[in-house]
Amino acid sequence: MTEPKPQRIDRRRVRTRAALLRAGQQLFSERSVDGVSIDDIVAAAQVAKGSFYNHFPDKDALAQALADQARASVETTAAVAGAGVADPAERVARALCVFVRQAVEHPESSRLMLRLFHGAAVPDAPMNAGVRADIQEGLAAGRFSGIGLEAAILLAVGAVQIAVARAIEREATNTDALAADLALGLLRGLGVADAPAVATRAASGVFKAHTAAKPQGKLA
Repeated sequence: MTEPKPQRIDRRRVRTRAALLRAGQQLFSERSVDGVSIDDIVAAAQVAKGSFYNHFPDKDALAQALADQARASVETTAAVAGAGVADPAERVARALCVFVRQAVEHPESSRLMLRLFHGAAVPDAPMNAGVRADIQEGLAAGRFSGIGLEAAILLAVGAVQIAVARAIEREATNTDALAADLALGLLRGLGVADAPAVATRAASGVFKAHTAAKPQGKLA
């Protein structure tokens, strides 16, 4: 009997894991983790139940993998949006605007991230490293005032969570205006004197640059 080739097995594992992740994303965005069974997941993924345990020890591990994946994707986009921006206040505002934009474009993964990412409430959690660095820089430079480091991080994280929830709820209606408004509230909470100008600049930088980067359809 011929043994399966390693490459074939690897491709099969990749396909199975991808199917489980897709199924989990769909189901966990509709229901709580407790409301979804492993049987539900394997049925939606169209894989054998034993295959699930080859990739994840339990459904909580699948949920965490999905939350990590969603957050990492947005954080990477936010880092790109803030690259080359010297002002830490604008970087923080741009990050919030990116989360809003992603919530409208990818509501399922954003809804899942909101539901599963409980660790964001811990200021020194690894997931908050980016915003922590920006806020530390802003406090040291006097850009942020009237607030301590931990409170500022929690304010930023809370503002992002509210922003994502509102963006999903409103769908694509005036998304850039919503982002600018929420960024303004965050910046005022951080004591930024020129908050209105920074919020407007941040939203414009995120949404206009993204629109310009989209491929345009050919003219008939």
